[in-house]
Amino acid sequence: MVKILIFLLFSCSALYGENRPKKVVTIDYKRFNHLNMPWDLKSLSSPPAFSWTDSTSTARSLVYESVPFEGHPTEVFAYYSNPDLLMGRKTGRTFPGVVLIHGGGGSASKGWVEKWAADGYAAISMDLGGMDGSGKPLAMAGPDQSDFLKFGIIEKGDIRNVWSYHAVASVILAHSLLLGMPEVNAAKTCVTGLSWGGYVTCMVAALDNRFKAAVPVYGCGYYAESDVFKEFLSKLSTSLRDKWMKNFDPSVYLPFGSPSILFINGNKDQHYNIVPYAKTYNLPVNCEKNICLKPEMKHGDLYGKQPIEIRYFFESVLNGGVPLPKVGMVMKKNSTAESGFTAVVGLSAASFYYCSDTVSLSKNRVWSEITAQIDPVQKKISCKIPDVNFEYAFFYVTDYREVSVSSPIFMRTH
Repeated sequence: MVKILIFLLFSCSALYGENRPKKVVTIDYKRFNHLNMPWDLKSLSSPPAFSWTDSTSTARSLVYESVPFEGHPTEVFAYYSNPDLLMGRKTGRTFPGVVLIHGGGGSASKGWVEKWAADGYAAISMDLGGMDGSGKPLAMAGPDQSDFLKFGIIEKGDIRNVWSYHAVASVILAHSLLLGMPEVNAAKTCVTGLSWGGYVTCMVAALDNRFKAAVPVYGCGYYAESDVFKEFLSKLSTSLRDKWMKNFDPSVYLPFGSPSILFINGNKDQHYNIVPYAKTYNLPVNCEKNICLKPEMKHGDLYGKQPIEIRYFFESVLNGGVPLPKVGMVMKKNSTAESGFTAVVGLSAASFYYCSDTVSLSKNRVWSEITAQIDPVQKKISCKIPDVNFEYAFFYVTDYREVSVSSPIFMRTH
């Protein structure tokens, strides 16, 4: 076994050679000295060795070293592009960077990096299931995306074999690789991901303070309260369930996050219902944050990449662009609901959504909508509400750019 491991390590070294960015931007890992967490953030700060598998296309492909899995070294496949590569030119400019994290069952996306390169970013999208660009397992693959490797494998004892450990480590290493590239402005990097990728975004946004902005789509913390994931956790013993939550739930780390964060989700999402979502939004206390709870937003790769708010948010944080509107907490005064707001661009529409159903699954809840009035002088939105004791509610507003945000989620019983 030792000879095999030495051979694999030698093979890995020969494969990548000295192809490794020399610029290192170190994570402030000392923030977590009080936590016995599984990641070595200091080590993950160093750019990994990598090898181009396609160094000529407008969206290039590569493999880079990641953390060991079940005792053997691993590699991760990724696509990378930037505005110069996309246009086939050499300008010598630097670009903001973005790390793109796919959802459950997804893979590295060439089209996704091309989209962000067209928007002016150096972009990297990696595969977190041990596959290459054709969907075949890599020679030194890490864990796949099976439910067992996300949850059940913790029963074998080593938490560093759990998929979440590898996903977070591989994303941070991709960020380190991006930061080490000379064409990337290391002071302007961000991250977004959807579903399981949104979950990982929450984790790395908290752990990796080198990110300046983060947009988790769908994903949140408090997995033991999810309509879906609590079923997988319930199959573990109480001690192992607690161990998984202690090490791999975003709720443990988000209070220490520093990047500006925009949370995007649907009010009826079947995987990330609004109760744990609202609790997750409340966790970051040392950063600017905003929320966009989109009514009836569908769950999926296509829908998670669509929100224009993602790019507007990144531009506002990284490049001094016009910020998104921001809506305050819902205040109930007799038969009126109201909230304050700030907006550089005027609001074109506002609605109030409410629901009294605390029993049904999130996807089956029925929400009611009331058109709200906008007072641009007093910076208030308000509406008359029926005489009901609603349990959940939020204002949803849109400005003249068609950019939308919501208020934080009102919850009566939580």
